[in-house]
Order: sequence, then structure tokens, then C-alpha cells
Amino acid sequence: MSADETQKSPPSQERSTHFSFEHAVFRAPNPRFLIASNGEPSLVVELADLDALVPIKSLRMEFELDKTADGPMLDKVVAGLKFVKTIRPGDSIPREILDGTASWAVEDRHIEIAKGRITMQISSWLTGSETVIVDQEALMQLAEDPAIKQRVNAAFSDIAVKLGLPPDRKQEVVDRIDELARELSYIEALRERSGVIKNIADTISAFQKIYRRDRTVVEDLSRITNLMKRPLVELNSIFDQVDGMSGEIVSLLKNMTRQIEFIRECRDELHQRMMLWDETIAKWSVIQVERTPDNEALMKEFYRFLARNFIVEKPWELRGAAFVRQPDKT
Repeated sequence: MSADETQKSPPSQERSTHFSFEHAVFRAPNPRFLIASNGEPSLVVELADLDALVPIKSLRMEFELDKTADGPMLDKVVAGLKFVKTIRPGDSIPREILDGTASWAVEDRHIEIAKGRITMQISSWLTGSETVIVDQEALMQLAEDPAIKQRVNAAFSDIAVKLGLPPDRKQEVVDRIDELARELSYIEALRERSGVIKNIADTISAFQKIYRRDRTVVEDLSRITNLMKRPLVELNSIFDQVDGMSGEIVSLLKNMTRQIEFIRECRDELHQRMMLWDETIAKWSVIQVERTPDNEALMKEFYRFLARNFIVEKPWELRGAAFVRQPDKT
């Protein structure tokens, strides 16, 4: 069997885990999928010195791909572009599509923060007044308190009973908490990432002070400030929903399957929204607050980014509407 035949007929196991295609169009020079500037999932190929961009929906019609195995694979491409910016034939399918887990990694501290948050929820449950502690530093200080740790460890048998388990099966409670901490660690990583956007808002405030006598720049900065309100409110809304769900710790541990599904939906929604900010964050994380032509150009570029994504409704709902699903608390 030739190399071309192998490429045309990949093993079914490979097709189930990788973006494998049969049609020759996907063997054009340097093929890759991405979201075009108009929001359309598209295929890009090199033609001479130019990049040719074809919307996936046009590709389906032109080559009648929905009648082939490439049709379902293109569905996976459209879904995959919610999690990665570029997909090339042969790339692995994101794990979010395959089994619901995340295709990106968190750091150990994010797991520790998630465990600390659960520890504090159990502690507050024991007092009869469950509250959510958002401040990360205060959270970790309290979670490491020996008295709180001892009280929480002693409560595992009581929690087991609340979950309908014998009191001696408290290890199952510990296992459920560890599983939840792994899922919530992604929320903590995204919470940390979103903090960078808040830092950008602080930087804009600093620029407003040094440009206070420059009416044109101040007006631009004021428009930027107004446009930043929407994405910040929408991100905070999703975090608030996760925090509210995790605040009811016994219900959370009792309905693990449905609650983990909700956490993952929030994780993916947050991740998709944060992907939109990657280039902006990279530029604004190193900026120096001073009056320079480069900074003024960066402000104008930032305004265009905000206006493009947060004024006009986009064809894809992710970037045009807040996440409003409520967790199942039954």
C-alpha cells in the first residue's frame, strides 16, 4: 500500500482520535483550520505566495463532503476550534471532545487552591452557614489552619452519612473531594488568568491619569473603559455560578456526575472566552505606563479589539452572550 493510500484510508482508531481526512483538498499545501475574522470556521491553504481561505460550509457543499467520512470529521473541527486556535490534518482531537477532560494543563498550586476552597466549604458547612471565600490569600491561610484541617477531617464520616454511605466509608468522601479538586483546579487557573484582564483595566486607569490633559487620548481611554465592562461582567458571572455551586458542598458531593458536567461546561466557556484575549494579554502584560507613540498606537489597537468583539453581536454565541446556564442542585 502506498503512502498516499495510507493517508486516504487511515485506521479507524486513528480517525477516532486525530483529525484525519480522505479528500485530496486536505492535502493541499500547508492546510490548517481556523476561525476567520468574520467568525466563520475556515480552511486555509497556500496558493503560490498567498493564503486562500475557504469557509468550511462552502467546502462541504463544493466537494459534497457530508456524503463522506470527512463530513463528521469537519463537525469535530468546528467543535475543536472552540478549544484551539489552529487545527491541522493529523492533529489530535482535543480531549474536551473525546472524553470531556481538558486538553490543557494546570499547575500544582491551582489544585491546592481548589482543595483549599473545598476545605473551607466543608468547614463552613459544619458551622451551619455555608459561605464562599473568594480572596485567594485569605482562603489559603484559613485552609491551612491546623484547627480547621482537624475539624474537616473529623467531619468525613458525617459527610459520608449525608451522602447515604456508612460512616466507615469516609475514604470515598476523600476520593470525591480529590476528584472535585482536580475539576475545579481548571476554574482556579482560569480565575488567575482572568485577573490579567483586570490588571489591564488598572493600566488603562493609570494611562488616564498621565494623559488627563490630552482630550483625544482621554476620550479613547474612556471608550475602552466602557467597553471592558461587558467582558469583565460576563467572566465574573461564570465564576460566580461555579462558586455558588461549590458553596453547597454536600449537594455537590452527592450529585458528582451532573455537577462535574456543569463545572466542565463553565471551564470550557471560560477557556474559549480567554482564548480571545491571548494576544492582547501578551502585549499589555509588558507595557510601561508612559506617554509614547507606541503606547498610543496600542491603545487604538485595543479599542478596535474591544469594538470588534464586544459591540457588534457576532455569529457565534460564545463571544456575544453571557453564560447563563444554572447548575443542577437536585
